[in-house]
Amino acid sequence: MQSPWFSVATHFRGISEVHGSVTNPKIAEMFRISGHPEIKDDETPWCAAFVGACLRLSGYRSSGSLGARSYEHFGQDLKDSPQRGCIVVFTRGDPKAATGHVAFYDHDDGDRIKVLGGNQGDAVTVASFPKSRVLAYRLPVETAPLPIDTTLPNILTIDPDNAPPHVRGIGAAVAAMSGAREARATEALAEGASGPQVTALQQALAAIGFQPGEIDGEYGPRTASAVSNFQSMRGLSVTGVADGETLRSLGLAVPAGLVRGGIAAEGGASMQQQDILKALFEVLAAQNQPPVTPAKPAPAGVDTSQLLQIVLGALTGKQGAASATGTTPPVMSPIDKVLGGEMLQGKKTPLAILAYALLSIVQAVEPGTATGSTGTILTTLIGGFGGLGVLAKVDRVVQLLGLIATKPR
Repeated sequence: MQSPWFSVATHFRGISEVHGSVTNPKIAEMFRISGHPEIKDDETPWCAAFVGACLRLSGYRSSGSLGARSYEHFGQDLKDSPQRGCIVVFTRGDPKAATGHVAFYDHDDGDRIKVLGGNQGDAVTVASFPKSRVLAYRLPVETAPLPIDTTLPNILTIDPDNAPPHVRGIGAAVAAMSGAREARATEALAEGASGPQVTALQQALAAIGFQPGEIDGEYGPRTASAVSNFQSMRGLSVTGVADGETLRSLGLAVPAGLVRGGIAAEGGASMQQQDILKALFEVLAAQNQPPVTPAKPAPAGVDTSQLLQIVLGALTGKQGAASATGTTPPVMSPIDKVLGGEMLQGKKTPLAILAYALLSIVQAVEPGTATGSTGTILTTLIGGFGGLGVLAKVDRVVQLLGLIATKPR
């Protein structure tokens, strides 16, 4: 089994500088978590920052210095018996000078050795060095907590089976507490992502003057830099990751797991609109099945319909507003009606629009349903998610003008 920090280093292989004024945010983050947040560019020599970041992200202490020679007396001395993943310190230029280079040992190559390191040809690569330049082979031994405020992946994500024991236990506890939220967080677009969503992001950035490089559907350093610049301009958290707030600000669709506005569910997770719709479909399916008389009393359980009605009541801010009987759409004021509220009610959110469509289908298949429990649930959805607030009134004016403009003459 290889060293955990070598697993992390291998994961970062291929990361490179972006020449010019653009900075690779991953390299800047390596400077930060290795103890030097003041370095904001990728032009500063970063071989020691790379080694330090890999150690920290695997649960080990780094030297805390940007000097390659700071690792010359670090950890355990392996003498002339290097092992894969150990730290190698080289001279650079005058052997008596303070300058040097640091990387991770990969394998022997005759009178040379191959090492995996950062800032080797301006990138994380495997490079060859003569053994005559080796100053020391050192093995990290002192553990440290994982950094918890970084955008870079750590050993628990990259190679969890190779994580050291003191990290593995913490990782399991964090995963248990975070539940499904961790999975939703991964739906943000970040460097390494690809596909049509990245293409749309690149096109949106380019359209407003933030150059993401070639529009190829690949989330690379230039796209990350363009996202960072956009976030800075809009006053958002500058991460280089296109999260939900960033996508909304660009007018792009947000992945379901990043939608705001869920309500807390058991275990700290968040109930989103798609969760409510799932329960809604279960109710509709159950109501369209013929009644079955059980041979013996069924065990007590959760009434999905009743649960959905309670949730809808909470969402509309009215206790019991979604009861099976007596529910009607919200009463609109004369101003709401003048602004087209009756015509446009429910178009404020996709959930309300879908509720309208479902109500129309159910009414067509089963006339009179609008006054039954199914219609009650749907109209409550329409009212709860399409109600007319102050900002919504402005929205109605715009939509109403659009309808008037397109009305056949």
